[in-house]
Amino acid sequence: MRLLAFIVGLFLSQAVFATPDTLFLLRHAEKRDGINPNLSEAGKARAEHLVSMLKDKKIKHIFSTNYNRTLETVKPLSQKLGIVVTHYNPRQLTALVKQLKTLKGNTVIVGHSNTTPQLVKLLTDHDVTINEDQFDELFVIEGGALTLLSSNN
Repeated sequence: MRLLAFIVGLFLSQAVFATPDTLFLLRHAEKRDGINPNLSEAGKARAEHLVSMLKDKKIKHIFSTNYNRTLETVKPLSQKLGIVVTHYNPRQLTALVKQLKTLKGNTVIVGHSNTTPQLVKLLTDHDVTINEDQFDELFVIEGGALTLLSSNN
């Protein structure tokens, strides 16, 4: 009986401390001006390009803040893959990290020029920055290792 309890406990603890295979973190694509703006034409093109970059990456989860620019950035990918986008609160990144650590499978998280670097820091302890005019950085976290790719390719 103790052995069974140990095995169940071990299984549950691994589920709690599991991490997704690969995390893809990015800032929303280029936007128009205004409050809660939509994507510009360049942003729409980048969102479509993200589909070609990520469609074969075995994505299982997509997270986005609930703003037009972030949702429109992942909409083509979520439609292509048939994955419902999960909204997260950009003011509660620690809660998002806890949620991410319970997932299995590759995950895309789209945020903003301030929240994406904060997430990278929480997940890897690396400091990164995104300038206000940068929309092409794709941060890849796999096994705790951080890689920077460009969504211009």
